[in-house]
Amino acid sequence: MSEPLPGRVNSATHEALWPTHLFTQGIGWVIVARFKSGGRRTEAGVFLLDVFCLGVKLAIYEATTTPDYQRRIRDHYLASFPMETTEPVCARKVVEQAVQYARSLGFAPHPEYRQAARVFGGLKAVRCPREFTFGYGGKPFYRRGPRETEQQARHIIEHLHAWCGPGNYDYSVILGDAEDINRAFGG
Repeated sequence: MSEPLPGRVNSATHEALWPTHLFTQGIGWVIVARFKSGGRRTEAGVFLLDVFCLGVKLAIYEATTTPDYQRRIRDHYLASFPMETTEPVCARKVVEQAVQYARSLGFAPHPEYRQAARVFGGLKAVRCPREFTFGYGGKPFYRRGPRETEQQARHIIEHLHAWCGPGNYDYSVILGDAEDINRAFGG
């Protein structure tokens, strides 16, 4: 899988992947790669995006060789998740708008977001013709992830209640330890 991906807007600078069903599932990985040094080096931004509520839940930045990026990052995510290529400008737009939506609800992006967003250099989100709608059914919708503790989940729901008001948000939470949640989802 180390051949160039179709759909790269500018094969000399960037490529991007995102989940096939991001806005129906509400969460997924968005990857933006920025190629440097004539394509020999790659900066990769990997973002776990929650488009229903929390925005960027996790952000990772890696600077590596292009073959290492292709093998360890791109090929891994393509083999592990249903993903497709997208225009890098649209990947930037969806990530930044998810951050804006979450901030409008009082949630900050993952602490490493700013570093990972370095890969957006040279991409202009305004060039993306796609429109994105955040939330679910017109409201924020929080779903507890397998790495969030019960206490964190309760805190998020309390925050949404105070920020949005009763009836203006939805949530789905499995209570218990993270191991219980992983078992419930077959993990």
